[in-house]
Amino acid sequence: MTATVTSPATTVRPSVRTSVLRRLPVVQLVVLAAVFAWGTIQMDGFASPSSLKAMSVIACLLALASLGQTLVIIIGGLDLAIPGYITVGAVATVVLGGTHGWPLWLVALFVVAVCGAAGALSGAICHYLKVQSLVVTLGMSAVLTGGVLIATKANILGMPPASLGSWTAVMGRTFGLPFPPVVALTVLAVVGTWLFLAHTPAGRRLYATGANPRAAEGLGVRTARVWIGTFAFGAACTGLTGMLIAGFTFGASLSTGDPYFYSGLAAVLVGGTALGTAQGDFLRTVLGALTLTGLTTILAGLGLGEGDTRILYGIAIILVVLAYGRGRRLRDRL
Repeated sequence: MTATVTSPATTVRPSVRTSVLRRLPVVQLVVLAAVFAWGTIQMDGFASPSSLKAMSVIACLLALASLGQTLVIIIGGLDLAIPGYITVGAVATVVLGGTHGWPLWLVALFVVAVCGAAGALSGAICHYLKVQSLVVTLGMSAVLTGGVLIATKANILGMPPASLGSWTAVMGRTFGLPFPPVVALTVLAVVGTWLFLAHTPAGRRLYATGANPRAAEGLGVRTARVWIGTFAFGAACTGLTGMLIAGFTFGASLSTGDPYFYSGLAAVLVGGTALGTAQGDFLRTVLGALTLTGLTTILAGLGLGEGDTRILYGIAIILVVLAYGRGRRLRDRL
């Protein structure tokens, strides 16, 4: 009778190429380059300095509006209250800052307080009552827009403070440099988010919570605090972005945040922050926002309207989700 000797299990280490692809958004960069190459060929003036600046401002506003969504998806949630937060920020800027003369810092504090409280409440309900974040945040968006409607009696008149418009002016300058301040703000947000997620214990707790909440709690992570804090921070950031959007559009309405319902989620997913995988970062969201902005610019140049753009966002979301699902099944087989 012969005994079968099994060799010790060997640890399969990912190749250098695989590690690089996981850490760097190579695919997103290739897609972005392809979109801009197509735009340059398809449209005259697509790559002109003025056109690139205009697209960068629009993309930066979309990316900043999607910052909170990025963090929420990393921890395993989904925030559909983005339009509500943006509407609160934009309307507060016009009504309080423009009509009533509040200083911008006071308007910002008000927006952070209202949106942060709404986000914290959403996170608490999702975590403690185990309700799907999609349902909770969709309801919260309705509460916020309804509150704005009652507070203003649907009479939103006035203009945002003139100083706010300089932040998103296409031909604006930042400390003498030839790019708008909102671009610099987005770069700072990318760096700050990367440092937070990759180099702080709090950032690692976010990834741990999204990867496996029970295991994270076993390691001492207070997942309730992570959920509430992430939703609150994301909501506050989105509300502040609403202020910038008001400055960019020179006004606000109850529907100011509506265009970001689909585009914000699409930017996160196209950028490569995957649903239910605790993977991703804000840089990928910025690349997704740039890609979508380039595509919508091309579609507009071809004479297509907002309906076609929404179809594009819907198709992008479906394709990306299908790709994530297929990738997960393949990993499960290996």
